[in-house]
Amino acid sequence: MSQLTILSALTLGAPFAQLEPKWRALHPDIALDFHWHPSTVIAQQVAAGVAADAIVATIETQAQLESEGFLQADSVTDLVDSPIGFAVLPGVTPPDISTPEAVKQTLLAARSVAWSAGGASGIYFAELLNQLGIDAEVRARGTIIRAGYTAEQLHNGAADIALQQISELLMVPNIQIVGALPSPLQQPVSLAGSVLQTSDNAVAAQQFLHWLQTPEVFAVFSQYGLTKRY
Repeated sequence: MSQLTILSALTLGAPFAQLEPKWRALHPDIALDFHWHPSTVIAQQVAAGVAADAIVATIETQAQLESEGFLQADSVTDLVDSPIGFAVLPGVTPPDISTPEAVKQTLLAARSVAWSAGGASGIYFAELLNQLGIDAEVRARGTIIRAGYTAEQLHNGAADIALQQISELLMVPNIQIVGALPSPLQQPVSLAGSVLQTSDNAVAAQQFLHWLQTPEVFAVFSQYGLTKRY
């Protein structure tokens, strides 16, 4: 049996709990070895020479690594757009995030908002706080993690609102999705896959990326708010 080592953004962690058995049924001779990280960490690992066959990361990370010569030519494969949203604990009255002004007031009223400094959603959130003019107020009470799932900060009491890609929020059990950022503020995280120059199994890696574009896979992706990139 061969094995594909895949460095993947946390976004796909939840859907792959369902998808990995489907892959095994189709390809029992090719095992998948996932390593889940924010895209910024994936870029660092690839640059450091970590052994892997393929990556799934933001299109910005893909462009960076492609320009630096780490990706096989023409292997970049568009996958999904992933909306950013909020979560709270079950039973909590969902805050109003229906408009930019409502989001601003909700963030100001929160005891603490959790976000990931290393994740694409957290990087965008830092820009959004400046855009809304509330960076100092929210950051002073913020729960900022380097990586991982922000909704875990709801359960340990560190925060009362968690921000992340919705598919990542859903990786944490017993939370309540409030919803996605309203369209004027929404900036979905766009993901693509690619094969690394150092892959020892490039044909199977490209086959895996093509499988991620199939209707069967997107039926699962859509359950987590992920939409297809064209």
